[in-house]
Amino acid sequence: MNLSKIIGIFSLFIGLIVIFSQFSKNSELKKELRTLQAQFKSSGNEGMNLPSQFQRGASGKGVSDQKRSDKTEKEKKISVAIGSVKEILADPDPLNRVQRLMSYVNGLSPKEMPDALVALQESAPQWDPHMKMAVGLLLTRWASADSDAAFAYVEQMKNKDQARDATFSILRALASQDPQRALEWMSNQGNDMAKSSWMGHALAGTIASEWVRQDPDAALAWANSLPKNQRQGALGGALETIAASNPVEAAQRLLELDPGEEREKAAGNIANLWAKRAPQEAMEWAMTLEGEDRESAMSRALGGWASTEPAEAAAFINDIPAEERTDSQVREVGRRWASQEPSKAAEWLTNQPDSRGRTDAVGYALWHWTNEDPGGAADWILEQPSGDFRDNGIASIAKATFEEDPSSAVTWAATIDNDKQREGAIERGVREWAKRDPNLAREWVQQNSNALSPEQAERLLNLEGRADEGK
Repeated sequence: MNLSKIIGIFSLFIGLIVIFSQFSKNSELKKELRTLQAQFKSSGNEGMNLPSQFQRGASGKGVSDQKRSDKTEKEKKISVAIGSVKEILADPDPLNRVQRLMSYVNGLSPKEMPDALVALQESAPQWDPHMKMAVGLLLTRWASADSDAAFAYVEQMKNKDQARDATFSILRALASQDPQRALEWMSNQGNDMAKSSWMGHALAGTIASEWVRQDPDAALAWANSLPKNQRQGALGGALETIAASNPVEAAQRLLELDPGEEREKAAGNIANLWAKRAPQEAMEWAMTLEGEDRESAMSRALGGWASTEPAEAAAFINDIPAEERTDSQVREVGRRWASQEPSKAAEWLTNQPDSRGRTDAVGYALWHWTNEDPGGAADWILEQPSGDFRDNGIASIAKATFEEDPSSAVTWAATIDNDKQREGAIERGVREWAKRDPNLAREWVQQNSNALSPEQAERLLNLEGRADEGK
């Protein structure tokens, strides 16, 4: 007999031994199980537990049964929590409602917080201020107790908007208590949020705005060391936080930064906040700066001033020689004034030098004016001479009119002189109108074909034809 046959017979023999051994073991286990079951039944002791290897699951349930049971129990807890929150939010007294929500959140243990968070978010619209306040308070407490668990929970949330807002609340609380841990979270290579351009900007600003309350030097040094996008967010958050209570200190710290885009933006943010409290002081400081820092600070200071005293801010600009007034200065004041007194803002803009800022601002003024007094806005804009200023005002009237009267809106758009702007305004208006009433939109195109190029008329008619086919 050769060697290969001997090895084969030996392997078969070993396999039979293993199978026999396993069979014997299984037989013994089954016999032991039957004995234990018989003892269990004869004893009548319902509290008796079988050894773990014989159990199908807790309480005698299988694994799938246990999962269903756990899910049902969780749903019950959430249902109870929703009931509690809805009862609080139904309180007719707003102050009492706030106090009860705070008591409810403060009474939660960390284990109860996930279910309570779901209950809060499902018990009121996302815009509800009291719900938002309670969610922020809950997340702040959760972050203080166990930030890792809070972050882990948020990562699994299906509603991405709520998850994003929750992340900022947790990070803010963590940064206020332990800035270094917040930095570790921010720098985690697996943190996709921080890698996003605008999210990285915002997250850095959140950390800096909390850290700077404890250690301004460390917070600003960290902010200045970040990549460009995150640096802007962090410096802005830190300096705006300081400026809210002490603009003079913020202004002094600004000069410690290297010149560049980040310092320019920070100068504007400081000036804007400062001007809302002490506009003259803010303007005096802005005029001590140079270059882009000066322009950013002056325009934003004027904007902050105009948000509370628009006529005074406008008068300040009037004292600046016309050739020295800038687009951003006129735009800032015009826009802020337009939201409060659009007709006065529009009149003021007619006396400003012709510029892009003036043209942009009149659009804001006419939009607000149309919502307040459409007849007055229409009469005024038709008295203005042809040009970009008039066209931008008409375009804004069309936008403001569209919701209630799309026919009038596109008719207004058709009176714009600038060919490109007119065609674009009509195109957007007709397309949006067609989603509501394709027949009326087509009828308008047919009746006003003289206001359209042949190519645009054909395109819009074909568009409406396809809309009809889909109905």
